[in-house]
Amino acid sequence: MRVLVIGINIRHIARSASLAGHEVFAVDCYCDVDLAGCAKETAKMPREGAKEHLPFYVEKFRPDAVVLGPGLEEASVRGVPVLNNPPKKTAQVSDKLWLARWLEEKGFPFIKTQLSAEDLRFPFLAKPRRGAGGVGCRVVSSPFELKWEEGLIAQELIFGRPASVSVIGNGREARAIAVNEQLIGLSWAGAKGFRYSGNITPLAPPQCAIGQMAEEIIAALSLVGSNGVDFLLTEKGPVVVEVNSRFQGSLDTVELSGGDNVFQAHLQSFLGMLPERPAPPRCTAGRIIVYAPCDLAIEADLVRDWTSDVPGKGSRIAADDPVLSIMALGSSRDEVLAQLKRRTAMLGEITKTKW
Repeated sequence: MRVLVIGINIRHIARSASLAGHEVFAVDCYCDVDLAGCAKETAKMPREGAKEHLPFYVEKFRPDAVVLGPGLEEASVRGVPVLNNPPKKTAQVSDKLWLARWLEEKGFPFIKTQLSAEDLRFPFLAKPRRGAGGVGCRVVSSPFELKWEEGLIAQELIFGRPASVSVIGNGREARAIAVNEQLIGLSWAGAKGFRYSGNITPLAPPQCAIGQMAEEIIAALSLVGSNGVDFLLTEKGPVVVEVNSRFQGSLDTVELSGGDNVFQAHLQSFLGMLPERPAPPRCTAGRIIVYAPCDLAIEADLVRDWTSDVPGKGSRIAADDPVLSIMALGSSRDEVLAQLKRRTAMLGEITKTKW
């Protein structure tokens, strides 16, 4: 199948589609060095007004199907099948205020969420009503820190172990294919605050039966394809943080740990099929995103067998933007995490940067 994968950053999706044997055309806003190895042809589009470029690339590549990646999931495409949840459904699910009220109505554990800080105890969490990756999230500890902006919501501040479940849905049923640890705000990799930093798959026990809960949520929302449910595992039990009705950043570690191809399962779900229950993981896999501590100019070749999303020589990266991803495989969480830290230090030596 000729597949156009297009979005802000889509290397992980293009890789999975290529490994599934499809002819991939990849368009994003980075066009990283390793993206070329995942696609027959690549192109780079500007981040501003990315949706406006969709018709041009659909016409140029004439794919059999389109997969909309991060930043374009709510776009409309004419004349070709789109392997995503419907735009209106995606917009609804990504609305964190709507989702919290839906979770409460359906009896799932939820985080108290509202449009203002009224009746919430300090400290609480202020975050964008729509958004991903922890961007714009901050703790408000007192009235003196309360600078409210349009588009924010207020959430009760809850502490727990961050986790996610990767799920394939067919609109009626759902199958959990992996339970993952979420890595948030890794300062040694340059991340600040609540910034999404990567994953380790599988999540070390206890997993608190969140796989089954995630299946119930995805099925009740009638979602199709690859979806994710984020949790906090608290002392009182798991609490749902958000639902991602799209391919997740955990895609790499899910495939490396379990060995099954997620894109193919995603494709078959649109025909009503769900994958079998996954076999026990064959290893532990980890991925972290390294963020720039300051404005950087990439002067070295950063391609290694443990790097992904690699910028080319001469690339300029703004402070706090992602530089690249680092991967690791091992027999345990501790072994993988140690490899990730060691490789981050090696990257610092190569780029002469202190994270």
